[in-house]
Amino acid sequence: MAIAPQTFQEMDLAISLSHERSKAYKIDPNITKAPESSRLKPGELKTRIENQKTFYTIAKDQIDSLYNLLKSTGFCMALADKEGYVLYIVGDADLEEHFRNRHCTPGYRWTEKDMGTCAIGITLADKKPIFVPGNKMYATLAQTISNSGAPVFDVDGTLLGVISLSGYTHKMHIHTLGLVCQAAEAVTSRIKEQIHTKQLAIKNKYMSALLEAGTRGIVTVDPKGCIVQTNKKAQVMLDLPDNCIGKSFSLLTKTHFNFEQILQKGKRFLAREITTAKGTNFLSLDPVIMDNGEMVGAILSLTEKKEIVQLAMEMTGSQAHFTFNSIIGKSATIQKAIEIAKIAAKNSASLLIYGETGTGKELFAQAIHNASDRCKKPFVALNCGAIPSELLESELFGYEEGAFTGAQKGGRPGKLELADTGTLFLDEIGDMPFNMQVKLLRALQTSEIRRVGGIRTIPIDIRIISATNKDLKKEIQQERFRPDLYYRITTLSITIPALRDRQEDIPLLLEYFLKRHNTQLTIENSISLKAKDLLLQYQWPGNIRQLESAVERAIHLADGKIIKPEHFGIQKAEIQENTNNTKLTLDEIEKDAIEKSLNYHQGNLTQCAIALGISRPTLYRKLEKYHIDIAITN
Repeated sequence: MAIAPQTFQEMDLAISLSHERSKAYKIDPNITKAPESSRLKPGELKTRIENQKTFYTIAKDQIDSLYNLLKSTGFCMALADKEGYVLYIVGDADLEEHFRNRHCTPGYRWTEKDMGTCAIGITLADKKPIFVPGNKMYATLAQTISNSGAPVFDVDGTLLGVISLSGYTHKMHIHTLGLVCQAAEAVTSRIKEQIHTKQLAIKNKYMSALLEAGTRGIVTVDPKGCIVQTNKKAQVMLDLPDNCIGKSFSLLTKTHFNFEQILQKGKRFLAREITTAKGTNFLSLDPVIMDNGEMVGAILSLTEKKEIVQLAMEMTGSQAHFTFNSIIGKSATIQKAIEIAKIAAKNSASLLIYGETGTGKELFAQAIHNASDRCKKPFVALNCGAIPSELLESELFGYEEGAFTGAQKGGRPGKLELADTGTLFLDEIGDMPFNMQVKLLRALQTSEIRRVGGIRTIPIDIRIISATNKDLKKEIQQERFRPDLYYRITTLSITIPALRDRQEDIPLLLEYFLKRHNTQLTIENSISLKAKDLLLQYQWPGNIRQLESAVERAIHLADGKIIKPEHFGIQKAEIQENTNNTKLTLDEIEKDAIEKSLNYHQGNLTQCAIALGISRPTLYRKLEKYHIDIAITN
């Protein structure tokens, strides 16, 4: 900060007031040196300098620079802190000797209260520059020496100390005051610069820490797309050379889109795929635009593909939640299936799960995944029978941007790609179109895929768990399923028993479903003995899914009262016929159950599907399979 000069009259007044204060302090005009009581104890001077090191170092440099101009011309300079303690002194030998004799040396305090009127003392008191002629010094011994003193301020205006210039009275002139004022202002200016430099260094350190923090790669580019800065993560992800700064980002990374054109538009984009020898990553761009609208560059952030996939799995719920503890049952048949499943979980061999609709095939698949060494990796499920054949390829393999009309911008990964390093569960694989079976087989054999409309191959590492309710050997005989794919997916196989083959588990399942739905609805339903007996006699063609649906229906119909047989919507005739037709085939039992349910629900497919514990698409397929022609209402 600029130091305001004083007029001669103002300085004379300041000196007169200082004399009055000196008298009030009872300073002896014949005092020869500063009292010992004003001296710092051993070690305190070093501590004091260390505590104000920036001020001391910068001020000392300024004093030394100025003294080099005045050397051997009869001058001496001193630096004192805001409390008046002398920190540093430099000057011609005779003057240094004079100041040593008067104790005006580092470690002694030099204020009006110690020595009376002097440049350091008045400057500390008034915080203004002063020139004190020798004849106006308070102490008689000091009158052969004249002083100039200037205050040194911090950048916030607080007083840091005083710089003084002394010399023999016949050599001193008031112009010397300008020299110390300039030196004091230079100290403040350099302190400000140092603070600014330190702040910039701190900001740069924070920026560097931010660049290196987290799992993302960060690259900054100029308006032409040349690299300005990059973190270590980005260098590894993009396989960038050490001398990449100043080089074209698109040339180094071989982007398959017009990066420079996108950059010039100054618009951000998200999750563009970029592939290098190190693998596939997703690139996002945020332009850096000044207040005047000038685009000065961009920040590019890179996310590893596996991180995006994991996030997608979490957001879409494509994760395995069930474990072997989730499988309810103590019957020998279900325990045998669990035992085989636990063996399957110890390796990554392909696995086929047989079981009727509603037996819990996906529950087993999730349990196996969660017990395997891929448990922390993606679990992706795809129902091969629920997706139209013309869409199944893009669902499995994904597609590139522009692959077909309506294709998502930037393309989209398929289920095989999303399941990389994890498990892909292909439910109802027996319903997969024949032409798609060939493409799936090739992907499994080569461990590579190619998106629809794409030219690059993408390596995959997945475990395949398939499931079906069909006899795939019969499907092979009828040329509806490829034998080579069958052998590829059946290294291991598990058969999950139908509910009618594990009737001792029905009470356990009933208790579980009652408790779960009662908790959700905050009610306390109980079930009658007749209703339990009814459930034990029924054959449950829709298996566990049908049982759960029936329990939920009964809870709602009972409305908080005791659940009775009629609440399940099961007719006695169904139980009687099921009992008498135990020699019927599974297909015959299933067809009969569907026809009776449709008749009972007057052709309402939705109600029929709920009662059977299956989905509407599955019911449609079974109607077609069994050639059931019946009036349908919604």
